[in-house]
Amino acid sequence: MPEVHYFYQGFLTAIQSKIPQRAALVNTITDLLAIDKDAVYRRLRGDVNFSFIEMATIAKKLGISLDSIVEIESLQSRPAQVLITKHVKPSELDYRMCNDYVNIFKFIKDEPNTKIIESGNLPPHYLFYDYDYLTRFYMFCWDQASSIGNGLPFHEIIIPERFRIIQKECCFFSRHVKSTLYVLDSMVFQYLVDNIKFFARVGLIKEIDVRLIKYDLMEFLDAIEKLATRGKHEETENEVSIYISDIRIETNYSCIESKNLHISLFKSFMLNTATALDSKVFDEVTSWIRFLQRMSTLISVSSEKTRTAFFAAQRKIVDTL
Repeated sequence: MPEVHYFYQGFLTAIQSKIPQRAALVNTITDLLAIDKDAVYRRLRGDVNFSFIEMATIAKKLGISLDSIVEIESLQSRPAQVLITKHVKPSELDYRMCNDYVNIFKFIKDEPNTKIIESGNLPPHYLFYDYDYLTRFYMFCWDQASSIGNGLPFHEIIIPERFRIIQKECCFFSRHVKSTLYVLDSMVFQYLVDNIKFFARVGLIKEIDVRLIKYDLMEFLDAIEKLATRGKHEETENEVSIYISDIRIETNYSCIESKNLHISLFKSFMLNTATALDSKVFDEVTSWIRFLQRMSTLISVSSEKTRTAFFAAQRKIVDTL
């Protein structure tokens, strides 16, 4: 994607204009990122890219606006980066990319006005990563798609302990975001159950594993209903609003907002994302999610009758497994 290259070159130009002396720039970045000078030189040469969180840290310190780094001729074209992570048998680069994502939440953890807003037809990964078999199922689906007919059966999908720790951290630190909004497709659990049934029929998921996924799903529903009832994360008391859309949601979008970061995420290939730091993209995605919110029914805190009926219906769907 050429726009990504332009964006990255724009970032390097911006930091070099702030501190023109090479040695001073290297020393500043070394101190900011707590990495050695060789690693800084590799990044400045372009041998290794700065991660998003490293860029955000530097930009915050040097007073650089990530939104306005690049001037693009077409106002309809905006820079984005697609992150393709191997969730099965991950490499060091995969671990680094996932850690970078978690580091975004660590970076904004203590800010007062942070937000997540998300819409989609998949359960939010900020919530389902807490459930091993449910997480394994989505990793299994990704492996089936990415392996072009040579994917592993479900019972061979193993989550490395190091990867599991990162996934759990994602859940933990996302709960420190001050306000979270989820707009979910009303068929979200029906889609999931239909997929599980298909893979069971073709022999890729054993009956015992279907039962274990079902158990996780029931536990997951209990947890979401409890979250919707309270309207807050139990661990942090931070606000959570859950809406059920009255119209179909075809694509999964998410936005992370803090004082210095405006990140738009487009779910791609189930567990991966296309990421944009551009303010115009952020405004467009936010506007779309807010539109879906207006076309939805709030089930958190208020609307007890609607909430109870929704979760009762989802349990009946899951119980067909």
